[in-house]
Amino acid sequence: MSQHIPTDSPSPGGRGAGGEGFWHIMYAVDRRWLYLILFIIVSILVINPITVPNVEDPAAKALYDYLSNLNEGDFVYIESDWTNSTRGESRGQFEALMRLLMRKKVRFCISTLGDPQIPDIIRPIIRQIAQEPGSNNYEEGKDYVIAGYFPNLEAHVSGLVNNIRDTVKEKRIGGRSITETPVFDGIQDLSDAKCVVVITGSSTINLWYERMRAKTKLGLMCTAVMSGENIPYYVSGQLVGIAIGAKGAFDFESLLEKEWPAAENPGYKNFTSGRRYMSPLFFALMLLIFAVVMGNLAMYQLKRTGRHS
Repeated sequence: MSQHIPTDSPSPGGRGAGGEGFWHIMYAVDRRWLYLILFIIVSILVINPITVPNVEDPAAKALYDYLSNLNEGDFVYIESDWTNSTRGESRGQFEALMRLLMRKKVRFCISTLGDPQIPDIIRPIIRQIAQEPGSNNYEEGKDYVIAGYFPNLEAHVSGLVNNIRDTVKEKRIGGRSITETPVFDGIQDLSDAKCVVVITGSSTINLWYERMRAKTKLGLMCTAVMSGENIPYYVSGQLVGIAIGAKGAFDFESLLEKEWPAAENPGYKNFTSGRRYMSPLFFALMLLIFAVVMGNLAMYQLKRTGRHS
């Protein structure tokens, strides 16, 4: 846990520093053993994750509760700006959001500002979840639409706020504009949407803060590194809720399990990527805390023994 102590340093109980004393062993343990233990823990729990105790973050629960209270047929606009570079955090958030909206029979439209690859990343995920029990066999063009990639961030967000239909009408499905599908029935303005949810690993959420004009509620699912700069917007009420990192994904999954327990709903899949990453992270952090505490205790005990010897 630290460097080897000098060979002439006394150890507890009057024993020499040849590694016989317990505290000397704790102090002088080769860090490679810690790496090996960490590797074993992470490998086992990624393959076979377990449900660790969880207390949902109030900000994540606020976002979940708001979305869970939507009515069948309500409309939500989703800005999905994550790619495989943040899939460890963002994919679990996205999957949990899809399951919640499909089970509630909420219509949604998805576009992206972050990367042209994103529609190809999320489309198979949505289709897979749509076939799960409880997902009501969601169909693209009927229950949801993907508006595609928009490279001009500022113009796209401003366009959605000013005229949502004109901004996405160029995207076609089945020979007709997505605005002519049942998904956009009754949607004339962004204020007709019950919420905009941004899932991102970058700062694209800032455009919504600047241009939203309070037309509807705004929710955020972001990576952990972005939490510090966005939590103030939740505290001020500009965000209805915020799910942060792998913990936010795990919070959503835990809340799905509370609302639709797998034991009472056969085939329902509540825990996926969030638990898969949170489980090894939990035990890795426990190992880190244990190593720090034991290393400092060992150093203290050896110094104290040395002073009294």
